[in-house]
Amino acid sequence: MNSLNQALNPSLNLALKVAISLLLIYAAAIDLKKREVPYVAGIGILLFGAFYLFWTQHWILGVFYLAAVMGSRGGVWGLVMTGIALTTLAVPGLMADAYPFILAIFFIIMMFRFGVFGQGDAVLAFGLLAIAYNDGLWMPLAMLGSSVLGIIPLFWKRSPKEIWERTKHILSNFGKIEEDEKAVKFPWAVIAAIMGLVYLWLARAGDIL
Repeated sequence: MNSLNQALNPSLNLALKVAISLLLIYAAAIDLKKREVPYVAGIGILLFGAFYLFWTQHWILGVFYLAAVMGSRGGVWGLVMTGIALTTLAVPGLMADAYPFILAIFFIIMMFRFGVFGQGDAVLAFGLLAIAYNDGLWMPLAMLGSSVLGIIPLFWKRSPKEIWERTKHILSNFGKIEEDEKAVKFPWAVIAAIMGLVYLWLARAGDIL
């Protein structure tokens, strides 16, 4: 049985890496073309994230992850799920051990609720954070670094006065990107795919399970 497990493990890990990679590439291609993340790609990455947390026996964190994701949608059901997610944080040591992951999840939820992230973008971000959980700050910092790209259009070919006026306009209309004619709508799934592929094949060259 042990020899069978040893034979299956490399194959399973390679299959998972390939499957996740294909979903990321698919999401990026559709987002680049239509400015939307396909449902199957987003949910696929999200479920891979949940599978990884439970497979690696992060049971409470897995419950927090699913509850926080479902709670981000709002409504009565979302309120119940948010309550469950917050309850899991009372488990001794969880916040201390997993604070980069937990804070990153809450940050993504905030970006989604304010309309900065679309639903598909948020789902991809949730999944990637879970898949890369065991590497601590790697994915949270990568996502934080990618957010710098959103600042570039603010400064590009603008005077200090224009930058100030544009900043005030953004802050006063936060969450209304669809109504902002000057907003630069970048397909974030492309960035997510790059981060995910770099992580899977370079940063974590070995097994993911």
